Amino acid sequence: MDPNCDRFFFAFSAGYYYFVDKIEKSIRPRYMETVEESMNDTAHLFASLLENELYKKKSTLDEVSVRIFSPMLVIAKERNLNSKIFEVTKKKVDLQLYVTNEQGIVVYDSEGFRKGMDYSKKNDVYLTLREKYGARSSLLTAFDREEALFIAAPIQISGKIIGILTVIKPKSSVIPFIESAEKKFWSLSLYVALSIVVLFIIVVYLIFSPIRKLSDYVSALRSKKRIPFPKISVPEIRGLGEEMDQLFRELAGKEYVENYVQSMTHEIKSPLSSLLASAELIAENPDRMNSLISNIQLEGRRIQTILEKLLEFSALENLSQLEKVPNLNLQTIVRETVSSVTSESIRKKVKIQESTEVVFVEGNTFFLEMAFRNLVQNALDFSNPDSQITVRCGKKNNLPFLEVEDSGAGIPEYASERIFEKFYSLPRPDTGRKSSGLGLAFVREIAKLHDADVAVKNGNSSGVTARIDFKNNSQK
Repeated sequence: MDPNCDRFFFAFSAGYYYFVDKIEKSIRPRYMETVEESMNDTAHLFASLLENELYKKKSTLDEVSVRIFSPMLVIAKERNLNSKIFEVTKKKVDLQLYVTNEQGIVVYDSEGFRKGMDYSKKNDVYLTLREKYGARSSLLTAFDREEALFIAAPIQISGKIIGILTVIKPKSSVIPFIESAEKKFWSLSLYVALSIVVLFIIVVYLIFSPIRKLSDYVSALRSKKRIPFPKISVPEIRGLGEEMDQLFRELAGKEYVENYVQSMTHEIKSPLSSLLASAELIAENPDRMNSLISNIQLEGRRIQTILEKLLEFSALENLSQLEKVPNLNLQTIVRETVSSVTSESIRKKVKIQESTEVVFVEGNTFFLEMAFRNLVQNALDFSNPDSQITVRCGKKNNLPFLEVEDSGAGIPEYASERIFEKFYSLPRPDTGRKSSGLGLAFVREIAKLHDADVAVKNGNSSGVTARIDFKNNSQK
C-alpha cells in the first residue's frame, strides 16, 4: 500500500480510538445520571406520600415513616424478583431510604443503623434544607467500601420544610448494566472499525486500481508493447489516461514518421541512384539500351516493393491488437502455406518436408499465414538446389509452436544480431540481390500481436531454424 495511505490509515485509527474511548468513558456517568433522575422521582413520590399521611393524621414524622415504610420495605426485600432486565437478572430490591427532621437528625432508617445520626452536614440533607437540589455519592457506611447514590426530597407542610427523605441506590446494582453496555459498545465499535477498514480497502482499491492500470499501460507504451487501453471505471482517471495516451501517441507518431522517412530515404537512395545512372547511360550507350532498360525496370520494381512493404509494415505496427479467433489450427496454416509455395520450391528444386500435428492457438489466420510464409520464403531464398526444408508445428512444454528449418549456409556471425532490423537484408545466394529487409521485422510484429516469441538462429551443423513460440494454448 502507498505510504500516504499507511499514514492516513494510522491517523484515522488513532482518531477513531480516541473518539471511541471518549464515548466509552461517558457511558458510566450517563447511566448514573439516568438512575439519578429515576431516584429523584422516587424520592419526591415517597416525600409526597409522607406529607399526605402527616396532613391526614396528626402524627410525628418518625411515627408516620415507620408506619408507612417499614412493612412496605420488609415485604419488598423478601420478594424474589428474578427480573430479566436485558442481559442482567435482578434478584432483590436493593433500594434504601432514611428520613431526617428539620435539624438533619435521622428519625427513620430502612436499615436501622442510621437512626439518631446527625446528617445535617451531608450534602443531600444540607442542600435540600436550604431549598436546593440535594444529592451525593458516598460510601454506604463507614465500614463498607461500596458506594451509593443519595438523592433527597423535602417533606413540606404548609410550605415549610419539616424534614428530608433520602433514597439510596447502591452502585453495585447499576454496575452490571454499565459493564454490559460497555461490552456491547466495544463489540459494536469493533464491528464498525472492521467495516470501516473493509470500506477503506475497497475505496483504496477502487481509486488506486485505475491508477495502477493507467501506470501499467503507460509503462507498456514506453516499452513499445502493444496492449489495448485498459477499462477504467473512474471517469476523471479515464479522461486523464485518454489524454495521456493521445499525447504519447502523437509524440510516438512524430518520432515514427521521422524514423520512417530516414529509413525510406536510405533504402530508396541506392536503387534510385542506379535508376538515374542507367537513364543517363542510355543516351551515351544506345547499344546497351535493352540491359539498361531492364535494370531501370528492376530497380523501379524494387522501389515499388519497398514502398508497398513499408505501407504494410506501418499498418501492422499501428495495430494495438488483432481480431483473433479461438481454436485456430496451426496444422492448417502450415499445409496451406506449403501448398502456396510448392511451385517455387519445384522451380528451385528444394524439397519441403512436413512434420505436423493438430494443435490450436488463439490467433488471426491472415497474419499468421503471412508470418509463416515469410519464414518459409526466407528458407527458400537461402536454400541450395536439391536441399530440404522441414516445416513443423506441434507442442513443446505443452505450448504450441511453428518452425521452419532449412539446410542452407546459415547466418553469418556479423549479421546474427541485426536480422530483425528493418531494411537489413543479406544477399541471396542465387542472385546476389537483397530483399526489402522487412520480412523478419514483419514476423516479429505479428508474433508480438499474438503474445508469442520469434527466434531465428543457426542450426547445430548447418542451416537456419526459425521458430515462433506461442504463450497461449487454445484447445477445442
